[in-house]
Amino acid sequence: MQRAVEGKGWFGEICRSLLVVLSFAFVFFLLQRLTFLLRFPPYERTTLWIPGALTLSVLLVWPTRQWWKFYLGLCLGAYAAYYDDLEIPGSVALLAAQFHFITVAAGCWAIQRFSPLTPFSTVSSLMVFVLTAGVLIPLATSIPSEVPRLIRGESEAWPTAIRSFLCIALGMLIGTPALTSAMLTFRGWLRSAPWQEKLEGIGLTISVLVVGLWVFNTSVDTNALPALVYAPIPLLLWAALRFEVAGASWALLAIAYLSTWNAINDRGPFVGGTREDHVLQLQLFLLAVSLPLLLMAAGVRERRCAFTLLHREIEERRRMEDRFRLVVESTPSAILMINAQGLIILANKQTERLFGYSQRELIGRTVETLFPQRLRSHAREALEYFFQAPALMAIGSGEDFRGLRTDGEEIPIEVGLTPIESSSGLLALAAVTDNRERQRAEEARRELVHASRLAVMSEFTASIAHEINQPLGAILSNADAAEILLESPSPPLEEVRRILADIRSDDLRASDVIRKLRSLLRRGEVERVSLEINEIAHDVLMILRSEVQRRGIEVRGEMTTEPAYVLGDRVHLQQVLLNLMINAMEAMAETAGSKQLTVTTTVEEEEVVVSVTDTGPGVSRECRSRLFERFYSTKREGMGMGLAISRSLIEEHGGRLWVDSEEGQGATFHFSLPAQMEHPLKAESTSQAVVAAEACR
Repeated sequence: MQRAVEGKGWFGEICRSLLVVLSFAFVFFLLQRLTFLLRFPPYERTTLWIPGALTLSVLLVWPTRQWWKFYLGLCLGAYAAYYDDLEIPGSVALLAAQFHFITVAAGCWAIQRFSPLTPFSTVSSLMVFVLTAGVLIPLATSIPSEVPRLIRGESEAWPTAIRSFLCIALGMLIGTPALTSAMLTFRGWLRSAPWQEKLEGIGLTISVLVVGLWVFNTSVDTNALPALVYAPIPLLLWAALRFEVAGASWALLAIAYLSTWNAINDRGPFVGGTREDHVLQLQLFLLAVSLPLLLMAAGVRERRCAFTLLHREIEERRRMEDRFRLVVESTPSAILMINAQGLIILANKQTERLFGYSQRELIGRTVETLFPQRLRSHAREALEYFFQAPALMAIGSGEDFRGLRTDGEEIPIEVGLTPIESSSGLLALAAVTDNRERQRAEEARRELVHASRLAVMSEFTASIAHEINQPLGAILSNADAAEILLESPSPPLEEVRRILADIRSDDLRASDVIRKLRSLLRRGEVERVSLEINEIAHDVLMILRSEVQRRGIEVRGEMTTEPAYVLGDRVHLQQVLLNLMINAMEAMAETAGSKQLTVTTTVEEEEVVVSVTDTGPGVSRECRSRLFERFYSTKREGMGMGLAISRSLIEEHGGRLWVDSEEGQGATFHFSLPAQMEHPLKAESTSQAVVAAEACR
């Protein structure tokens, strides 16, 4: 089946190639026969030879790999055209066709080599075409037939050579643009041109034919060239201006055929003098008219293309500006366009709502007026630096940067600058972000974090009270004992001193507990400082010591002996660790076996990892996927916010929080933080944490 399909494709390709060969041979044969009808007896050639233009046109249009088809068609058409010719035998015509194809193919290669665009689309490409098709190809084609005459010294050798050269040159110059444009653009023009342009083309064609018949059918009784011969010039200019090279070349071709036909039949302005004068005058007339007309038509096309391109660029720029304005107007941020002088040239609706000015009031205003007086110099310096070194930058940042509304209210903002190239020079696109909502959201988040901390601590009020009452009760007992000893006749001062030392120790212990609780429960700004992670663990173990003892939980502290410094907020990290340890204790509340809580700190590459492990029932796979979601809790009375808040706090510190658990085998919660360089003041946090862990057992 596949071979049959391949065979059909091969046969179809042969048929198509044969059709091209026969079609070209037939058209070449018709044009050559038409040339025979327009010859001035007894000369072999007419005023212009169009068959050569046909060969050059098809070679310009078709790819090089297809040229062999036209070579075969040329040989067949030339031999058929001269088959019964009495002056030139068919064999001579076939030999001349070989030389003709070689010269035209070489000329076509030169045109495509030095003029990559369409040969008639610009003035420069047309000049290459004129030099090649109007000079080089006619010279090369005329040499074989005219050089022998010059060598033999025939009396009419030079005039004949000049007429032969002009005959080929005019055919190439006038016929090639006409035939090439017909093959390339005529079908598309018929399909897509507006009907007004088609009517104009029909009117122009009729006008050229009518005027041409009138001018070249009118005989005059003078040897001088009459003024009547210039009557078609306005129509030729019309064709060149409106239909460019294609229209000009077809109009010239019509004028050439009409003038030649009538001159052969002794009509028109080119009948005075001898036959030699007829041909030469007509050729010089066509050459004088065609060259400037084709150059003008190419210039018109070049300018029209440039204008079209410019118009498209203007339209595209306008569409881009419209899209840009639409984007600027639809963005939720206030957008300003600022020039190098600091003047606002564009503002969107959001800018009106943010600053209280109308868009008309903003245009032409200096951008400095949108800032408080104390910040204007900073904004001006930042803008000057931006225009000196254009790059993405911010004018100001932080909570202290403010914008000024028309009513005098200062609002927190952020301003980002982006360089924009425009036709008027470099501009700054300023995106102004209103931070009021973000500050309110941040304040609400801080309140939520603080409320979560209070809620956790409120559950252990009794334990906290016991942790404070224990040293206070010891202080009271020691004070009573000291008072009794002092009432004796000879009080034992050494014993009293020991009692006072115990009182001081219990007081410091109670003061330390109260200080740590106040630090944990305070509500303040986030402070990022260098912290030793073992100290954080020690503080939380101290707070939960009484609760651990009350629940009967064994606490183990496996702290790293390496420096484990992180950059963070002490209270937030304490809150995270406190929440994880309380969750672990509550998970072991109904455990029948031993209850063991392990706090581990390790240093892994560039991270500090803290782990809290319990011996509870563990976390199921289904629960692990939702464990850190807000309002999701595995406890009956839980709000489901503790782990969600803990994860957000850790992520704000550049770390992560996750859980490892096998159902029925306990759970381990880990959080990691970026490690910092060793703190200059080394604390004895490791030993303290171990002591605290031992005290909790």
